[in-house]
Amino acid sequence: MKDHMLEFFPFSYFKINSKGSILVSSKRAHALFNIPLDLLNIVHIDDQPRALEFLTSFAHNEPLTTSLRLKMVNGTFIYFTCTINWEQSIGHLVCIEKKPLVH
Repeated sequence: MKDHMLEFFPFSYFKINSKGSILVSSKRAHALFNIPLDLLNIVHIDDQPRALEFLTSFAHNEPLTTSLRLKMVNGTFIYFTCTINWEQSIGHLVCIEKKPLVH
């Protein structure tokens, strides 16, 4: 994805390396999170082992999806559905906030 397109991308997007360092993030991600250098810094402590496994799964050719609690700008943790797809050692991660079902 071209970096200039990230201004209009409607979801939180992170381009990361194989160590979990954030290389680029979308405008939406900046609105929701205090963007750290390392993605694990916004992952809830209890979700970090799963996140670490998920974020270092760059041997997979297919996208992988998991649920993670991520720390918002206001300090609260919200559940997100996160999907990553690897392009060699570069990960393209999209996180979409889980909304309660409306009945």
